[in-house]
Amino acid sequence: MATELISLGVLFLCAIIGGIIATRFRQPAVFGMLLVGAIIGPNSLSLVKDGNMINIMAEFGAILILFIIGLEFDVSKMMKLGARSILIGLLKFAIVLFFGYETTLLLGFSVNVALFVGVILSFSSTVVVVKVLEQKDMFSRKEVPLLVAVLIIEDILAVLTLTFFSGVSNSSASILSTFEHIVFSIAILVFAYFIMMKVLRFGINIVLNNNSDESVLAFLSLGIGALFSYFAFYLGLTPSAGAFLAGSLIASLPNAKDYGRAIHPYAMIFTSIFFISMGTLVDFRAVESNIALISALIVTILISRLIAIGFLTFLLANFKNEQPFFSSIAMMSIGEFSLLVAKESQKFAVGIDLVTITAAIIFITAILMSIGISYSENLHNALNSRMPLKTKLKLERLSSYMRKFFDQMEIETFFTKKLKAESRLAFALLVIILFTFFILRRVALLVNINYSPLALYAFYAASSALMIYLLSLAYKKLKSMHNTLAVILTNVDSSRNLKKCIRILNNLLLALLLLFSAMLFPFAMFALNLDAWANIIPFALIMVTFYCIKNSVVLIDCTHYTPSYSTGASAAKL
Repeated sequence: MATELISLGVLFLCAIIGGIIATRFRQPAVFGMLLVGAIIGPNSLSLVKDGNMINIMAEFGAILILFIIGLEFDVSKMMKLGARSILIGLLKFAIVLFFGYETTLLLGFSVNVALFVGVILSFSSTVVVVKVLEQKDMFSRKEVPLLVAVLIIEDILAVLTLTFFSGVSNSSASILSTFEHIVFSIAILVFAYFIMMKVLRFGINIVLNNNSDESVLAFLSLGIGALFSYFAFYLGLTPSAGAFLAGSLIASLPNAKDYGRAIHPYAMIFTSIFFISMGTLVDFRAVESNIALISALIVTILISRLIAIGFLTFLLANFKNEQPFFSSIAMMSIGEFSLLVAKESQKFAVGIDLVTITAAIIFITAILMSIGISYSENLHNALNSRMPLKTKLKLERLSSYMRKFFDQMEIETFFTKKLKAESRLAFALLVIILFTFFILRRVALLVNINYSPLALYAFYAASSALMIYLLSLAYKKLKSMHNTLAVILTNVDSSRNLKKCIRILNNLLLALLLLFSAMLFPFAMFALNLDAWANIIPFALIMVTFYCIKNSVVLIDCTHYTPSYSTGASAAKL
């Protein structure tokens, strides 16, 4: 017991030292915590060498830091995010993941290692991005709101990714059964979340009527976090997912600011526990033996961020001049979720110390971001002068076209309201189809055991008819959404020709579908345990994607189409 108490005291003392070091070098606290943790850990000075306690503190810290992040995430914020930021967030995650995955495969590592590395690189650090921008008085720049929205999307994707890895690692069943378990577990957890959202306000009012002290708010928040974390663990998911939802639940309350203020004194303690504990797992010898991999991944981060953030913000948000370069540098640093994914990789025995490699990349990317963010204009000037004028003008026309389209999507009109209503209904139908399939699958197993073959065939026929009916409803709704999008696009295209806009939309949607399929193919390689030859599939999909994009650009520049004067009448029929 004495050893554990001494180790705990050393951790908290070194948290202060780490904070001082970070402040002294004008770096985020993450930097100092990881560095000090690595120095005092069992692989260096061995001031803290109780491996069991370190793992417990790291798990405990992971749950608490997800709870803190959840406190900054209100469900209503997600509803207010525009299609532009959601699309950039999803594409950024997918593109960086694919770049990291392919780079790691080229260096001779396995599919499992490559997937974890790709996921690790795909998340930017909310803590580092916000802290560095505040330190350099850049948080008020016009680009920041979009970047913060992308970070919110990444937080949600990170929780889903951790849930996926947790569900896969805890199951030896088939991939379909594992996926079914994850889906049902998430559904139960989300259902509990919305039930608690309804009843929590009533219960909290009773508590606060008897005691309104701030300490009660803090302990109440932590109690809800512990409850949801255990519930997620009970369902076979990562406890961090439950902690994140608990924090979001607190954030949705009317007096959420009071809870945030009450929990704020504990926030630094919670984050310190996590980063110090993760730092103690760092082995400097692993950095030396993997220096080639780390160097290659740093270059991959620079290139993939420039494409996934710089080019996408230029194309979809119409960022001009140095703005795309500023955005890509600002989102360079990886952080807390990357460490959580690296910690999760230990359950798969991947044969490489990803925690140490991730910590090293955090150090380097945080420093590069902090230094490089002031030179975005110089980088823009250097690259802009080398780009052919014809290419530059074509990209600017495409960027202007896409910006007008997304601007039109954000305007409250009859068609945009209709699109939102159709989107909600289509999403509900797809969820119903998914759960209906899994329920029918379970019932089929029972029928197969307890009834005759004739009853089984009758059940299959009825199930098929039900699924076909539901799929037809979903198809009709998706087709209606497609037509509504085409009408919205006619308000952007200079030709005002509905036929032309439908062709443009078809090419763009097909390109988007193929791109996501290619970029996220590493998950299929991992889950289905495919051979190395299957890696040619995403590259084939990418080639078709570029062909579709080329067709879209040709159509956008095409001027021989005449306006569809019946567009309004056609839209009315839709």
